[in-house]
Amino acid sequence: MIRLRTFRKFLSTTFATAALAVPTFAQETVPELPELGDGPAIAAPVHAEGLGRPLQSVDHGTATAPLQQVPPEAWWTESVAQPMRPEHQQVQIGIEDLLVRSLTHSSQVRVFSELPLIRETSIIEADAAFDWHAFLDTRWDDISDPVGNTLTVGGGGTRFHDHNLSASAGARKRTRTGGQLELAQRFGFQDTNSTFFQPDPQGTSRLVLSYTQPLMRGRGQVYNNSLKVLASLDTNIAKEEFSRQLQSHLLEVVRAYWGLYLERGVCLQKARAFNRAKEIYDRLQRRRAIDTFESQLISAEAELKSRGSALRRSAAAVRNAEDRIRALVNDPGLGQGEYELLPIDRPSAAGFPVSMDEALSAAVQCRPEVNQALKQIQAACVRVNMSKNEMMPVLNLVTETYVSGLRGNGNVGGAINDQFGVGEPSYSIGLQFEVPINNRAARARHTRRHLEMRQLQNQYETTIQTLKLETRVAVREVETSFDELDTKFSAMQAMEAKSDYILRRWELLPGEARTGSQVLEDLLAAQSQLMRAENEYLTSMVTYNLSLVNLKRATGMLLQHEQVAIGRTCINGLPTQIVDKPFMEFTQAAPPATEFHQHLEERTFHPMESTQPSQPSEPATAEEVTPEPPPVPTQQTSFERSQSSSQKKGSVFGRILRRYSEPR
Repeated sequence: MIRLRTFRKFLSTTFATAALAVPTFAQETVPELPELGDGPAIAAPVHAEGLGRPLQSVDHGTATAPLQQVPPEAWWTESVAQPMRPEHQQVQIGIEDLLVRSLTHSSQVRVFSELPLIRETSIIEADAAFDWHAFLDTRWDDISDPVGNTLTVGGGGTRFHDHNLSASAGARKRTRTGGQLELAQRFGFQDTNSTFFQPDPQGTSRLVLSYTQPLMRGRGQVYNNSLKVLASLDTNIAKEEFSRQLQSHLLEVVRAYWGLYLERGVCLQKARAFNRAKEIYDRLQRRRAIDTFESQLISAEAELKSRGSALRRSAAAVRNAEDRIRALVNDPGLGQGEYELLPIDRPSAAGFPVSMDEALSAAVQCRPEVNQALKQIQAACVRVNMSKNEMMPVLNLVTETYVSGLRGNGNVGGAINDQFGVGEPSYSIGLQFEVPINNRAARARHTRRHLEMRQLQNQYETTIQTLKLETRVAVREVETSFDELDTKFSAMQAMEAKSDYILRRWELLPGEARTGSQVLEDLLAAQSQLMRAENEYLTSMVTYNLSLVNLKRATGMLLQHEQVAIGRTCINGLPTQIVDKPFMEFTQAAPPATEFHQHLEERTFHPMESTQPSQPSEPATAEEVTPEPPPVPTQQTSFERSQSSSQKKGSVFGRILRRYSEPR
């Protein structure tokens, strides 16, 4: 437990810092390029304050935190959170915002939350077997039988006429020790033509108290409460399943957010590559009559069309990523296609050490799958004990006592008075015994229960090994993806330097030379390689941030870290679970939209009319996609997350209850 508390504290510190850590902006040095207004994607950064310093180590037990450096931001970091479709309304979203929206509005979360409530009704149903049951039985008999014996009616009658009314009312219940208790008041009225039936007609009454107690099969509170215990275990299993599904859903929401961030970044990268190809093509067009080969123009045009097609495909991928978020969150505030979702939370590049042993210990103790497997084994043990009890013979103790009364002239009321004032109580006691020969059914059932328990024990071992595997993979993914950041960043810088070198060489070579055509092909290939390197670096950033959240899910501490609480209320007469999460406000200092749109107008390039006919305004066209990110503004986005009550919004509980309490 000490290790678990240490790991929880470590995770809280680590991931809170990772969520709020925004690397300091690095100043880019853009070299002057002749006739090209576009600088390199990432130039050698001038380290800002704190950028070159190692991260502070995080104490998590015996492990020593290595010193890591945060790579500078890429050129697309600012532009990802700025509009690409100015004609649409924009909605800024963050991870915290999406998680709160999802817990409040997601229909999938509601589906998950219903399972524990459904299973919970089986507890009451099992316990209701011990409730009192009231009953009322009545019967009227009108008999007319031929007489075969002179003693039946006497006096030489040939048919026997009997009018008999009987009724019984009372209550019965099953006791928690397995017995059957019944208290009944019986009434009767009978009128016959027999001369031997005296008095005629007559009223009868009998108050009966009976009790049957199993002495072997079905005895004891343990056996008779087993169904309730099983129902309670099933309910707890459902709660653990709800926790598992909820963590998976929140992980999917985070994955969808970073998926949108990735697609927007890729779209910007492809737009920049499209602009560079367009500049090369325009330059060749201007020098067509001087020193440009037709093959060079064809190569540039083919590359331009290819990048334009990829750009449109990327724009569609951005739309798909937005729709995925809407499908997971189900918040009407996110709108449909008329709203553009702007991700404002940036990926963190801060590195944190993670202890493998502590992560494994936390996973074994906190993962809901472990609790599910243990409760299933407990339920199997209960069923084994039930089957063991059912192998015994039936031996019941049967007891009954009653008082009765009788009056003539059908006076039932007088008979009821007589049952308490005339005579004395009667009673009976006995035993019932029954045993199946060979008892094969009970033995087979007992064997099956043992096999099921052994299967669940093996399943528990499998679950533990699977969780350990997932945790090891999650820890290694955090470490590997962070180590990959530096490699991918260095590769991107190398490709940028290569692209710049080939660009300068191509500008200095005469166009009619065969070497110029070869260098042009190398330049286009280098730009494509640079775009792939940028894509790989962006993917590695997103993968690293997603691996941090996946580690929390792998250790079973995602809900605890996100401070998710599950409450309960009653809506329209039905129990309802409400999932609550505190919402941390954030503030954003966004650059003016007019400056960004002006930059779009200056930097947007369109393919030539002969090869790229004009199209109506659609979201997938190259004209509507941001082709070039704006310069890094002097104003940096900041997120202020405050825990104070004055800066917190109302809880989800309050918002939901207010929503349901409003008059419709």
